[in-house]
Amino acid sequence: MPLNCQRELFDLPAGLTYFNTASQSPCLRTSFAAGERGLRRKLMPWIAERAALPGEMERCRELFGGLLGAPADDVAIVFSTSYGIASAAANLALAPGQDILVLEAQFPSNVYAWERLAARAGGSVRFVPRGADFDWTGPVLEALDDRVGIVALPNCHWCDGALVELEPIAAECVRRGIPLVVDATQSLGVKPLNLETVPADFVVASGYKWLLCPDMMGFMYVAPKHQNGMPLELNHASRTGAPSMETGSGLGGCLKPNARRFDMGAADSMIHTPMCVTALEQITEWSPAAIHTYLTGLVDGIADRAQERGFTCPPKGRRIGHFIGLYRDQPWPKDLTARLAARGVHVVFRNGALRISPYLFNDEADVDRLFTALDAELR
Repeated sequence: MPLNCQRELFDLPAGLTYFNTASQSPCLRTSFAAGERGLRRKLMPWIAERAALPGEMERCRELFGGLLGAPADDVAIVFSTSYGIASAAANLALAPGQDILVLEAQFPSNVYAWERLAARAGGSVRFVPRGADFDWTGPVLEALDDRVGIVALPNCHWCDGALVELEPIAAECVRRGIPLVVDATQSLGVKPLNLETVPADFVVASGYKWLLCPDMMGFMYVAPKHQNGMPLELNHASRTGAPSMETGSGLGGCLKPNARRFDMGAADSMIHTPMCVTALEQITEWSPAAIHTYLTGLVDGIADRAQERGFTCPPKGRRIGHFIGLYRDQPWPKDLTARLAARGVHVVFRNGALRISPYLFNDEADVDRLFTALDAELR
């Protein structure tokens, strides 16, 4: 069922146009209320509602896994993209002389851990340059040769939304036996991603952008073949069969036989977890496909109006549907985003692109306000 604008579910003041979800999403009103309930549990940790926390954690795993087509057993709760990527890098091997394939100007959280792994293994990180007309998929496929030991990619470039088609890349990785690690932070929850067509080894996503979750919350899918690996942290909660702390030290047992062993320490946040549940439940109810369809309509309109003004952007078919970056021949004014914010329009620069990232609280009136403000400031 097609979606309409959902602005009433968020607390955005009248006259404000927020086009910066790719940096930080506002939370849902229901998530804010859930956070207040969580704060009360912290204020009064003796109340009975604290006992709901383990069930909330499992609900988060179910919901995140559902976005990928994975069971809850395959999902770990992590702090951030960088934490998840570091976990993946700690559990993948690189033969001497092999390369790790990443995009040129890829987001740093999906680069630094690979540089460290490559340095330790005597290999290197190979940065794939963008092809003509904003093509990433072709150059990545061309770069997949016998020297590649790991592929670590997003499914769109974080600066301008240029698309990376993971389906053919994943198929080639499977054919060559190369592990694939996906940073889905800029897409999961707003564009469908299915493990049947993208059989990744690890999928990591921070929650504070398109998943509408609070800061310091993220999730990681771990393929079953890696679930006997070593987590970054060792603690009581990551173990099974350990003695109770009520009657002893709690020492003993062994690591859990699934992705839960990779949970960050203190994954059982009384405040953040219920906020994640409400956010992921709402996204599941809307469905990523329906969200993407709605936002694609807005982004296509932004692209058309940008091109009328002589700006450049990834073309239709080479961009993801839910955000876009605009370029122009001469440099953008350095204070442009501040001047637009003074007009109530919030966007951001990323690597030379004016990045515009709408969500379901935006509509065509916001697109009008954006270009009215741009025209006034660039006149």
